[in-house]
Amino acid sequence: MLMELLRLAEQSDVETREMQSRRLTARVMRARQREERRAEQALMDLAWSRLC
Repeated sequence: MLMELLRLAEQSDVETREMQSRRLTARVMRARQREERRAEQALMDLAWSRLC
């Protein structure tokens, strides 16, 4: 029984670490997407300013 409890606790720790890793990955991905959108917007602004 004690071994089963230790195994469950270890499994919970692994799942928690995996969840935190996925959250961090999602946060990084959203930051990259924001950065790409800003760069695209800056390029569009530059193109429009040269047309006008």
